Amino acid sequence: MHGHTGTYDEVREQPVVRITRIYVRRDSPLIAQALVAGYSEHKLLMGIEKEAKIWQFVSNVVPEVRAVRLTDGGCGWLHAVIAIKKQSDGDPKNAIMAAFAAHPSLKHVVVVDDDVNIDEPSEVEWAIATRFRADEDLVIIKYARGSTLDPVAIDPAQGITTKVGIDATRPIHSNVSRFRKGIIPASVDLSKIKLK
Repeated sequence: MHGHTGTYDEVREQPVVRITRIYVRRDSPLIAQALVAGYSEHKLLMGIEKEAKIWQFVSNVVPEVRAVRLTDGGCGWLHAVIAIKKQSDGDPKNAIMAAFAAHPSLKHVVVVDDDVNIDEPSEVEWAIATRFRADEDLVIIKYARGSTLDPVAIDPAQGITTKVGIDATRPIHSNVSRFRKGIIPASVDLSKIKLK
């Protein structure tokens, strides 16, 4: 099984470590750590450096990056969500291209406004539902080199795939109130409501 995707993978040649001796101090307990493929520790350690690199690359083309996350649903490797403080309608597309340059294994990138919590998948999906128009906000890059771990790659040996970027940000000159989530008050003081 592959450590990132959780799917079965081809047998690959990898370095082999042969342990010939283990030394243990008699006055200290033995502490062991196992990073098991496919578990969150594996994904975290593989992805944390990539998040920082994506942040760095996107910061070179967008004035304010607020957050970058390689998502759990994207195997901690194939999907990224980036929150920016948008200053131009071109910023999200620049962020998408910079993210793909920073982490060539990325397959999907979603860019949202900084009012969206990127650690809440439902908020990211809400931003796509309310701020994304496919005819204007979708970036498709066909036959790009991606990850050899992608089970649906066009050419698995080279990782050739199709990449998608989604601009789920509100238009820069739009009425901001049209794009805010409505808030239902927890309680209403009926004495302040005048009925006719």
